[in-house]
Amino acid sequence: MLIGATRPVGRLALTGGAFALLAHGAWAENARVVKDPMIFVEAGIFCPREASGREEAPGTERGYIDLIDGELTANFHTTIIPGELGIGFGVRFQLQEGMGARTAYIVTEHPPFGSPPVTVERYATTVYDDSANASLFTFDFPYEVAIGTWTIGVEIDGEMVLSQEFTIVPPEDSFISADMCRGPALMS
Repeated sequence: MLIGATRPVGRLALTGGAFALLAHGAWAENARVVKDPMIFVEAGIFCPREASGREEAPGTERGYIDLIDGELTANFHTTIIPGELGIGFGVRFQLQEGMGARTAYIVTEHPPFGSPPVTVERYATTVYDDSANASLFTFDFPYEVAIGTWTIGVEIDGEMVLSQEFTIVPPEDSFISADMCRGPALMS
């Protein structure tokens, strides 16, 4: 499921349990492209958050995206993603200072899934120069877990100004798991 973060009000921050780890030095293992007027903030795994709403997005496999209020930050800085239900991954970015607000398209390319199978999903959003945007994909259903190369990109005026590759691997090939988002088990 594609997810877009709504513009943060008062630059809310995640607190309580949000942490960041460098996983296998994978921060820059996969290809990344950044061009003016875009600023790359971070890429990685984002632990699940409740959606605050839904927005129509006819260019996506489901026809809508979920929206999340507040500022999101990556919990694990990696581009190697375990193909496991509940895992979300993506990028944070913003426009360079003085650019104001612009319409952009989020373009997600992935191995085929769905019926009929799709390989490219696209939706419009507004990007800003005074706060970061986030674009995520969360594996909500087994059919969405497509092992292989995924790319999340941002297009402005027909030009791809940000592109980040991710490699989705079988869960047993990653030391990160969805359980890590729920915290450590209590011991008796």
